[in-house]
Amino acid sequence: MDDMDPFEARLLFGSKLDNLTGAQPTIERVSQYAIDHASLSDNLFDCILEKLEKLQVPPRLNLLFVIDTILLSDHRTGSHTWTDLIKKEMVSIIKTVIPENPGGDANVSQVRKLVSGWRRKNIFGAPTADSIELLLANRAGGSGGTNDTGMKHQDILKRIEEDRERHKRHKEDVWIRPVDEKPEDELNSYWETTSDFNDADWQEIALENEEYQRDRRTLDGIQ
Repeated sequence: MDDMDPFEARLLFGSKLDNLTGAQPTIERVSQYAIDHASLSDNLFDCILEKLEKLQVPPRLNLLFVIDTILLSDHRTGSHTWTDLIKKEMVSIIKTVIPENPGGDANVSQVRKLVSGWRRKNIFGAPTADSIELLLANRAGGSGGTNDTGMKHQDILKRIEEDRERHKRHKEDVWIRPVDEKPEDELNSYWETTSDFNDADWQEIALENEEYQRDRRTLDGIQ
């Protein structure tokens, strides 16, 4: 059990949320606090939902990255504390992150990548994943230009750099193993957790290529 007072926990967590940006270190700090205080997840999740409603549309994506990090932690440890809580609100959260306006369009590409990863790891199960993907089915990602998304050029460049850093960190995390692990344990872990190459993998490759092409067009337009 967590011996921290729920009110104090909310205050501290709210302060961390106020300082959240798209930079990976801030995402990790917020996520780790939520993971460390999972017994207070109901209170902390309320903070996330309240913050989500108050933010302008583009930075709502940062909160979704926090949620993604928490979900992946649950998946690795076999916990369902946060996952069960988030699952109930996931469709509503996605709607809030990608409203049907230029700002929401700018978030669609990254949301698709997250959703593809959740399906591949079976984070929520098919019904919830299907409901989320239905929201994305007819949405086109924003091209990244100022006229399309309302974002300034410097903000676009910052987001591109943050996306690259986040992608790099995720790749590095795959290779982090316990220091006392036997070689055969690592092999067995990959064997048990790596699924067959399927449609979700093709979709992720297509999304990666789409994002790369979009970033190139954005950079060419700025230059």
